[in-house]
Amino acid sequence: MNKYKFFIDPLKEEQWINQMQKKSYRLTDISLDFIYKFEKTAEDYVTQVDYQEYMNKSRYEEYISIHEEFGWEHIRGGRFGSMTQVWSKIPDGNDELFSDRESKINYYKRYMEMTSTFAILFLVYSMLFLPDGPGMIFLTPGLWEMQGMEFWRAFLFELPFALMRTLPAILFPIVTVMFFVAYYRMNKAKKELELEN
Repeated sequence: MNKYKFFIDPLKEEQWINQMQKKSYRLTDISLDFIYKFEKTAEDYVTQVDYQEYMNKSRYEEYISIHEEFGWEHIRGGRFGSMTQVWSKIPDGNDELFSDRESKINYYKRYMEMTSTFAILFLVYSMLFLPDGPGMIFLTPGLWEMQGMEFWRAFLFELPFALMRTLPAILFPIVTVMFFVAYYRMNKAKKELELEN
């Protein structure tokens, strides 16, 4: 069964996945950050999301093996920078990837680094390549001088490419919100850590 969802807040993503798993479904894969694949199961599962920076091959293998020793199954992720790592397991009482507030704070720092990097890239792209309006987005020569069916054929052919060119400008506010969500969560975790000490 496929479900289509997009999340700005990683905690809400975890909560939704875990709610699906309480309905006797098990997460098996995530594609393109919004296509979630589930299969029916009789067992309970818990899922956690982590963000990691670039890891060399040996560090990545160590990262995977440490989690697998504790019963986690790696659902999604890779060793290259700013990758979402999704882990799932059958609950056994030790079901948190982050055992203390300090590791939770580091998790949010990594998440903030990832979102700020993408926000800057999307902003720079938008400023450099989208300042001149539709003429810059639609690259078909003479498009705006065409008329009738000729215009509509050329316009509809070019439209998917134009939308891809504007995608960074659309994604910029989304990743900016993601950054501030992570910032808020990190500050909350820091305050909780201070109260514990």
